[in-house]
Amino acid sequence: MADEIELKFEIENYEETVKKILDNADFESSAHELTVMYDEGKKLFEKDGRLRLRKIVDIKTGIEKTEMSYKKPKTREGIKIEEEYEIVVSDFKEAEEILKNIGFEKVSSYERIRDTFKSGDVKITIDSFPFGDYLEIEGEIEKIKEIASTLNLDMSKNITKSCDDIYADICIAEGKEVDDNITFENPEELKKETEKRAVLLK
Repeated sequence: MADEIELKFEIENYEETVKKILDNADFESSAHELTVMYDEGKKLFEKDGRLRLRKIVDIKTGIEKTEMSYKKPKTREGIKIEEEYEIVVSDFKEAEEILKNIGFEKVSSYERIRDTFKSGDVKITIDSFPFGDYLEIEGEIEKIKEIASTLNLDMSKNITKSCDDIYADICIAEGKEVDDNITFENPEELKKETEKRAVLLK
């Protein structure tokens, strides 16, 4: 188990943000991810916990891996700190069947493309969801604050909510029904997100 300490910000200009990051960090990968959340009734939900099964496909190499994790926030005040357990499993579909057979059911899912960068011990990611782009900085508190300052990020705009909660807030604000499955509408939307990463995937 390890605590995950992070800052999260919404970004409006993907290209400009990437340029700033590349001045301060090394690019590692871009991947298409599908994350499925499971629960046993609402036992985890009521504790603000999340059991996740995630399929990750590297856009450049096509290499696929699957991760399973459990996360629960310790605090959402200021900098979010979460308790996290994570393992790599060999097969996404087999893991799905295991979860179903021990009483867990799929409750929601989301799709995104994630760019990963490293600056020393600090991990920087950009997540492109169907509803927007978000930057996360993970590491030791002082180091992530330093990176945030270098990237000219406004600490007062740090977001501590999860992506599904952010999406729900957007839907409610726009008077739309909240879909439990957040996916790109069609292959063209996914292609567009991939193409905007040309500078990283060249």
